[in-house]
Amino acid sequence: MLEPIVVCPHAQDAQKLEVLMGQRRVHAHRILGRSRILAAIIDEAVDLTTARVLSLTENLVRVDLDSRDIIDGCTALYRRYGSARMVAEETGLPYNEVRKHIKYDRLTPVLQNMVDSGEASLDVALKVQDLTDSSVPMAQDEVKALAAGLSNMTAVQRRSVLKSKVQNPETPVTVLLKEASTEKKPRQIIVTLSPEEHRTLQLYAKQEKMTQDVAAQRLLSDALRHLVGSELSHR
Repeated sequence: MLEPIVVCPHAQDAQKLEVLMGQRRVHAHRILGRSRILAAIIDEAVDLTTARVLSLTENLVRVDLDSRDIIDGCTALYRRYGSARMVAEETGLPYNEVRKHIKYDRLTPVLQNMVDSGEASLDVALKVQDLTDSSVPMAQDEVKALAAGLSNMTAVQRRSVLKSKVQNPETPVTVLLKEASTEKKPRQIIVTLSPEEHRTLQLYAKQEKMTQDVAAQRLLSDALRHLVGSELSHR
């Protein structure tokens, strides 16, 4: 605990100091019964956004923060800078992670509550929100059921459910979730491609307007079916 905490004058009471960085060290000192702690003092009070980013950047390197803490910090900084890239530079978080966290405000209250309570991850909640935003109307109880169901599924199963809901908007969410959960789970393998083979896959995926994962799966499935068919015809 040799690293000093960082404090500044309290915004509402100049006679008090507010801990900006090192809350856990203060707590540990209290548990140990210590009345003194090494501290660096900032002369002026800082605004809430600055306080959040200081706390956020310190704690990111120590422990996995609660998702809501990161969301609040990223959102506050985004409102200040108006740029996800600047938030990433300020906090050290990956740019794509920042982009995800600042989308929290897009969620409906139901989905926000599920993220806050841990019933659904932010990733899942955003996927459900995107679905409802893309002209697939759902009642709030269906939205909640969908987010809860997707949270217990693999990425492949999630994509299957969301795709089915788009194609069959009238089908109840409970039915789609049940169908996906009873499907055989696909196996995932890692394949090493040469640079030339990878470029060919990229071109094929672009031509067919699909991701490289889906393109690779289609090509491999077609090749295996052809191989099995050829073997059967020669028996």
